Amino acid sequence: MDNTYFFSAFGTFGNPNGFRQTFFLGGNQSIAKEIRTFDLKTDAIKLFPQSNIYSIRKDYAGGCNLISYSVYTFAKEQNSDRGGTFIGSSLLFVNKIASEGLIINALNDFQNSLEKNNLSEDTITINHSDQFSIRKPKDFDKIGFNVREVDELDFTRSNNNYLVVYCETNAAQLQIFFSKAIDLLNVYDTIYFTQSHEIGEFVKQKRIFKIVDTDGFKKELDYLEEERLRALQNAIAELEKEKVALQDEKTKLLEDLNRQIMQNEKRHQENEAKIKESKNGIEVISKEYDQYSGKIETLIRDLTADGKVESAKKRHLENKRSFNHTIQQNRNIESLPSLSSSSNGRTQTTKENPYPTGLSGFHSSGRNQEKEFRLDGFKVATLALSLLLIGTLILCFMWMPKEYLKMLSL
Repeated sequence: MDNTYFFSAFGTFGNPNGFRQTFFLGGNQSIAKEIRTFDLKTDAIKLFPQSNIYSIRKDYAGGCNLISYSVYTFAKEQNSDRGGTFIGSSLLFVNKIASEGLIINALNDFQNSLEKNNLSEDTITINHSDQFSIRKPKDFDKIGFNVREVDELDFTRSNNNYLVVYCETNAAQLQIFFSKAIDLLNVYDTIYFTQSHEIGEFVKQKRIFKIVDTDGFKKELDYLEEERLRALQNAIAELEKEKVALQDEKTKLLEDLNRQIMQNEKRHQENEAKIKESKNGIEVISKEYDQYSGKIETLIRDLTADGKVESAKKRHLENKRSFNHTIQQNRNIESLPSLSSSSNGRTQTTKENPYPTGLSGFHSSGRNQEKEFRLDGFKVATLALSLLLIGTLILCFMWMPKEYLKMLSL
């Protein structure tokens, strides 16, 4: 059986059961446990003999969106003269609804069978809804082939608002009212329809539920349409506002990004120029080192050939000044970190050169070695003279007459 729609039968049974409702022809336990009862708030709306009430309401139960179409008929309780008692039925839909014509036909058929099988002289003959004798409506199975989605309806929000419409409730008129009332379920949780003057007067006097006639119902729809149009315009205005803000944000973001790109391009060009300049500087430095090294080799050959030290010194100093000047110029180029590291490495290598002054340093080193050698010779001569003096004194003491020794000892 299709569980997207099913029936509930309900009624007031007096003591001890009171109001009871039972589901038939489908349904599930989770919905049965959570759904509100179809009992009437009799201090706000009340049935009278030979009267009935139709209603449409929304619910959220068992994780499902529900719309129910109900009918209430006055019926007396056993052994009770209490007023406002009734027997009724409801056709419930889960997440979808069917055409209003099919709904009304099935609902009236089920209700007529319920009254026929469970009433005697307008009195309920059983004590609990579980005991209802029911019959499946002839159009019940057709409903499953004619269901449709319900849009623009918030099932989870409950307003605790109720509307009573005083109008004709024949099948043709009720079909129109049901089809239009769907939209009003965003404003009212339940909407009742009755053509009973007594019921209308009761509701009006109690002033708990809002009551309107056919014109008032139309005004409710017109007001809802105005609210919907206003909400639509506000939504469009908000979207337009967001669109403008989005365009402004886009413009600003693109300007910032383009500015960053331009800065990056400029920095990239500057880096390219620095890299190119650094590469040129490296080539110059490399060539200068090679040339300077070659000049030193030339000086060595010339010195070996002619032995002219002073001339070699002059040429070497000139070459060194030119070398240092060229290196200094290229070392001061603003370089990338990797190039700075190379420069530092070269500087460290220069510091570790054991002959930082070139050829003149070599000669100076030779003079220092010669000086150290001369100092060592003087020490040796002094030591030899000391030993000679000591030996002479020993010999004198050995060969000196005893008389002199005695005099020395005194």
